[in-house]
Amino acid sequence: MGLRNEAAADVRIRPMASGDIQEVLTIASDAFLTPWTEGMFRKELQLSFSRNFVALSGPGPSDPVAGFVTFWVIADEVQLHNMAVRRDLRRRGIASRLFSAMIREGLDEGAETGTLEVRKANDPARKLYEKFGWRVTDRRPFYYSDTGEDALIMSAELKFCSEVPRHA
Repeated sequence: MGLRNEAAADVRIRPMASGDIQEVLTIASDAFLTPWTEGMFRKELQLSFSRNFVALSGPGPSDPVAGFVTFWVIADEVQLHNMAVRRDLRRRGIASRLFSAMIREGLDEGAETGTLEVRKANDPARKLYEKFGWRVTDRRPFYYSDTGEDALIMSAELKFCSEVPRHA
């Protein structure tokens, strides 16, 4: 196994807790031009349809947060809202593990489809989503107010997503 697979194997995914928010904010601030605020993350933890997971960079309960994902499960759809991995831990399969966890959770809750919006220029994220079988289905011109950049809408039928271990 290469470093990428070994790093992902050591990752543990669990629900985000309020005590994780400071680490999540640090990751988000480094990853996004306009990161979510503490209040936004706290609100997500309170919404009944919001799901929030963190990836820990080891098997222990005090291991640091390596990444996070925030998504909604509404009716038969999963909607990805926010996902990022710590800069020093990128390209090690952690985002794939978080994305897989989102898809599995959606399937477990009866979701059939998934949607997300991604910056047109965010090639690494687009390639990750495409690896799972997600495809660009539409575009929102000038969607991002901080840059005026277009958003690409990507979607998939969850049962056909590749790379998702069904036994986990």
